[in-house]
Amino acid sequence: MKYTRQDLKIMQEWSLERKVQVTQTRIIEWYMKYNGNVFVSFSGGKDSTVLLDLARKIYSDIPAVFVDTGLEYPELRAFVRTKENVNWLRPKYSFTNIIEKYGYPVISKEIADCVDGSTQRTSGSTKKVKWNITWS
Repeated sequence: MKYTRQDLKIMQEWSLERKVQVTQTRIIEWYMKYNGNVFVSFSGGKDSTVLLDLARKIYSDIPAVFVDTGLEYPELRAFVRTKENVNWLRPKYSFTNIIEKYGYPVISKEIADCVDGSTQRTSGSTKKVKWNITWS
């Protein structure tokens, strides 16, 4: 389901109890749809920590997956280690490899919405990216 900005604004005004109830209902639907063969993506940040807590209040054995990119603070890694049943993954390529191959990521969704990148072929296999940025 895709929500509009108006939908999101309305949902932000819900009480905490309603937000928790709706979220737990979605977790149950998701868990049942995949017959319990699910994971919680866990970054160690506040949002994924809350999601993991809500999911484990319903399904205490639900596993989490943490992707260690090598860029996380040591304190964050230490926090992730305090959680049980977390599968640690490491990307095949380092962040530096990705930057070298694809360039630096756009810093926010808001800016990404304003950027239109079109790739053009130049001599050989070199690519040149032309950015059209519009600010509203």
